Amino acid sequence: MEPIMNNNPLLAGSRPWCIGRFVIDRPAHSEIGYEKYEFTGDKIDITRNVSLGTFQYKVDAREDELREKKRTILIPYKESVKRGLPNGVVGTEIPWLEKAVSPSQTSRLLIYRQYGDHLNLPLDGEGYVLTGSTMLSMKFDLGGSVIQKVILDESDWYRNVSYRDNWDIPTERGFCINGALIGGPSRNSEVAEQTISMIPGKPSLFVIKMRDAVEADRKFSLLKTLPDLRNDLKERGYSHNVRVLREGKRQVAGMDAEEVLLSIKDGKTQVFQFYLQAPGDPNTTAQPHTEIQLLLGDELSDADKDSGMKPEDMSSPVDEAGAIQAWDTLLNSMHLRPGAM
Repeated sequence: MEPIMNNNPLLAGSRPWCIGRFVIDRPAHSEIGYEKYEFTGDKIDITRNVSLGTFQYKVDAREDELREKKRTILIPYKESVKRGLPNGVVGTEIPWLEKAVSPSQTSRLLIYRQYGDHLNLPLDGEGYVLTGSTMLSMKFDLGGSVIQKVILDESDWYRNVSYRDNWDIPTERGFCINGALIGGPSRNSEVAEQTISMIPGKPSLFVIKMRDAVEADRKFSLLKTLPDLRNDLKERGYSHNVRVLREGKRQVAGMDAEEVLLSIKDGKTQVFQFYLQAPGDPNTTAQPHTEIQLLLGDELSDADKDSGMKPEDMSSPVDEAGAIQAWDTLLNSMHLRPGAM
C-alpha cells in the first residue's frame, strides 16, 4: 500500500488545511476553484491584498452613497393615476442610510432601508472588515430584527476577526475562511464550501460543503438515492458502463455518514465519482451537515473535441486503486480542529 501512496499524485505533498472549524489534509499544489462562506447568516465575500487606504476609501464611498440616495414610497393605484404617477412611486427626502457604526478602527456596519418611512418595512445590512490585507464584505437582511440587537451581534464578531495565512492552522477557537479566522465561540449558522482542483489542469475535483444541520437532514439517505444517480448517468449515456465500487455507512470527522463510490467507463475515458453525506447534529456546530465529493475524470464535450482533446485526456489521473486510496486518505484525515469550539 505504501508504494501507491508515494506514487499517488492526488496525495502528493499533503499538508493540514483549515476549513470552517475542521482540518483536512490537502496537497500543497492543489488550487481552490470555488469557495463560499456564511457566518450568522451573513454572506461573506473575500478580497485579498487590500490596503488600509483602499479599504477606507471603498467603505466611505459606500456610506456616502447610502446617505445620498433617497427612499421611495409606493402609493395605491387610484392615487397614483390621480397624481399622474403611472409606476405608483413617490420620492422622499429621507436617505437610505439608517445607521452607520464602526465596531473597530477597521470595520464598518451600515444599516439602510430603500423604501418607505414605516418602521415595520424591511431593512438591509452591509458589513465591512479589514484584517491584515484581507477584506470581508457582508450582506444580510434584518427582517423583523431589532436594530440595536443586530448592531451588538454583528459588532461582536467583527471585532473577533483576525488575519491568518491560509496554510496556518489556528490553535484558538474560531471559524477558518480564506485569509482570516472568525474568532470566538461557534454560532448557530455557519457555512463553508470549497471546490479544490487536486491536480490543476486535470479533471480532479474534491468538493466539500458544510452547513448547520437540521432535524430534516436525518431523514435523508444517500444510499437510497443510488437509483437516481444511475438514472442520471443513464440519461448521459453511461447506463451500461457503471459499477458500484462501494456503498454503505462509514464515519468522517467522528460523524456517522454514508458513501457511494461509482466507476464509469466510456470508451477510453475512465471516470470515478465518489459521494459522501453526513446528516450532522442540529445541537452542535461540531457536527455540521456535510457533503463531500471526489470527481475524477469528466465527459468529453463538443468544445473539448473541437480543441483536439482526446478521450483519454479526460480520464481520471489515477486508477481505481489510487482513487479509492485518495478518497479514504482524505476522509480519514478530516477532523474537528483542536480548540476550534
